Amino acid sequence: MKIKFFITMLFAMIWLFISTYFAIWWANDVSNYLPSFYVWWVIIGIALLPGFLMSAMFFSNIIHFKLKKHPNTCQDTSVIICAYNEEETIEKTIKCICDQEYTGNIRILVVDNKSTDTTKIKILSMIKNHYSNCTIEYVYCDKPGKSNALNCGLALVKTKHFITVDADTFLHNCAIQKIINHIENKKCSCVAGNLLVYNVKETFVTKMQNYDYLLSIAAIKRFQGSYQTTLVAQGAFSAYNTCDVKDVGGWEDCLGEDIVLTYQLLEQKKISTYEPSAVGYTTTPTTINTLYNQRKRWAIGMIEGLSSVNACKGSYYLKYFTLVNYCIIYLDLAFIFGFIPGIILAFYGYYYFVGCLTLFALLISIIMFLSFYFFQKQLNIPFKNSLVGFICFLFFFQFIQSAASLHGYFTKFTKGKEFWK
Repeated sequence: MKIKFFITMLFAMIWLFISTYFAIWWANDVSNYLPSFYVWWVIIGIALLPGFLMSAMFFSNIIHFKLKKHPNTCQDTSVIICAYNEEETIEKTIKCICDQEYTGNIRILVVDNKSTDTTKIKILSMIKNHYSNCTIEYVYCDKPGKSNALNCGLALVKTKHFITVDADTFLHNCAIQKIINHIENKKCSCVAGNLLVYNVKETFVTKMQNYDYLLSIAAIKRFQGSYQTTLVAQGAFSAYNTCDVKDVGGWEDCLGEDIVLTYQLLEQKKISTYEPSAVGYTTTPTTINTLYNQRKRWAIGMIEGLSSVNACKGSYYLKYFTLVNYCIIYLDLAFIFGFIPGIILAFYGYYYFVGCLTLFALLISIIMFLSFYFFQKQLNIPFKNSLVGFICFLFFFQFIQSAASLHGYFTKFTKGKEFWK
């Protein structure tokens, strides 16, 4: 593992040196018109640093392209589903778990977090159904907040491992077998599942997010997971070691409770990985406004995770990936205050930051995304494609992502308050 990481960093550094060589004349030319400090700040933020980080991820994922398989386990497991006004999706979420091709017994704990719609009625109706290896239990949590609901469910878990699934996430029929195989055989504290978009065809916003999940998020988790340091075992679908989670006190009452928990486990030098063959289909925001608010919350969660623990106590992989997360703040700033002004200037014929080299960078990005895409294809898990969605993702998604993230950072740093749902 150390050798592969060293090779990855070596290739990334070579890429950085070559890029810097070509960037020097670019920066010298643009510095005739704009302040040198600003020019280099932008070039590093929109070209050199993103190139280094992307190439490191690309080379690492190429090295780890072969999919690892784990022997089947038949141990009993528990699934915690937290529900707050989920009357439209809760029945399907539960049914997907009950229909799993799993060799062990599954105990589903559905935690109703003070729903005001018919969520309770829907859950109770599902309990009446009979399933051969699955039981369903209704749990009421009268303290608002997802972390409180999760901890309420955790208190009832008696199995060695448990899984969290969001009430609007639908598992592929072999997802639980795959993720429990992984956590049992790798002796992990937590394992993140592979999330894909369920409502792909609903709007152009969901079509665009399809490729964020399929390509970007999955590739990042593969990269981190290859070194046993996946920074986010997302609450939407992940497996956990019960004792390890109870030892750190469960989930903290914050917006990024899943991020903070993962960091706490990593700080203790526990293993956090990723299982690409364990797939869940999650319902994503359908409008620009709801997507913006979601990514703003994710940004707040990232800051909460970074500030919750001392990453220096963890492995050097944790140190590296934590540093990368800090760099993302800078990249978002450079994109908004460097790349976007560069586009505006290009429309007026001033190709200071956006020009022919931008098209070359776009081509490189497409090649990288294709490699990520073909990895997902080898899983033989169904997902939908959309040319419109990919084009929107390629050209417009980062605008929303960076703007929402900066809003989230500002909200967190100014002690603003956000809530689950």
